[in-house]
Amino acid sequence: MKNPKHRLINQAILAVATTFSLFSASVANAASLNVLWYGQTDTYNAKISELAALAPTFDPEGDGSLDWNLTIWSPQDAAPNFSDYDVLVIGTGMKYRIHNFEPTGILNNKEAISTARGKRTFLTGQDADSHYIYGLGPRPDGPLGFLVNAVNWAGSGEGMGIVALPDGWSPKLTPLDQWWWLNDRSFLKDELEGYVSYFLEENVVIPTETSDFPVNEGLTTAGLSNWSTSSHRGFDKNIPGYLSINDAGSRPGYAVTIVTASEAGGGTLGPEPEPTPEPVSVLALLGVGVFGVISFRKKQK
Repeated sequence: MKNPKHRLINQAILAVATTFSLFSASVANAASLNVLWYGQTDTYNAKISELAALAPTFDPEGDGSLDWNLTIWSPQDAAPNFSDYDVLVIGTGMKYRIHNFEPTGILNNKEAISTARGKRTFLTGQDADSHYIYGLGPRPDGPLGFLVNAVNWAGSGEGMGIVALPDGWSPKLTPLDQWWWLNDRSFLKDELEGYVSYFLEENVVIPTETSDFPVNEGLTTAGLSNWSTSSHRGFDKNIPGYLSINDAGSRPGYAVTIVTASEAGGGTLGPEPEPTPEPVSVLALLGVGVFGVISFRKKQK
């Protein structure tokens, strides 16, 4: 039978080692996001998968990047458990070419999305998914950087973040546009009603006061403009709870991209991990345990 003191010491060492392992696992898992992207056509979904593979390569300031654990949620699929995801991304609401946006999945799950919804929401009139796939392609200071920053910023807050690209292209409702934002079953209607305008904008301006925010990392006014229609929606800058990070160049007082004001300057490197012991503290505990074992054994000799 083992000496009780030996058993206690072994248990203490095991506890310290387990704590250190959990800390290491936390660090290893900190650099990824669980991304839920509302799907469209097979071609569209494949392009979004390509974007997800590129996401960790976008790090213009060398301060870190995030891997995306991407899940495509198609309208015909059962509703996911939204609380399992860091961010929900809703692409451009069009039925044209590779776009075949069907809003029923979003509208039918208003309550579930609202319940899981966290502190960060990113809303834009820029159809960056379309321009990533066509035209400009993966331009770092344009569609690529814009999308990666949007997802990383929204997913780095508490709860499930939201990224919503424009709900259509045309300033007047057509059969191609979905205009789901202001639908009675939209989780965004109450906060957007009266503050959304349907106009086209070519010149996008990053305001000086938000140019250093992580959500605008690596982006430029030039890179966000001249997309052959850069933005299809705008927002009154007086909208409660939101802040413009990109202004409409030809429309004073209007934004093309807004984010949750209280979180606007927040980081893009993932959600804050649960508090864990500092590695130095864990190593110190391990050292104390080993020292105790050595001392105990010396006394037994």
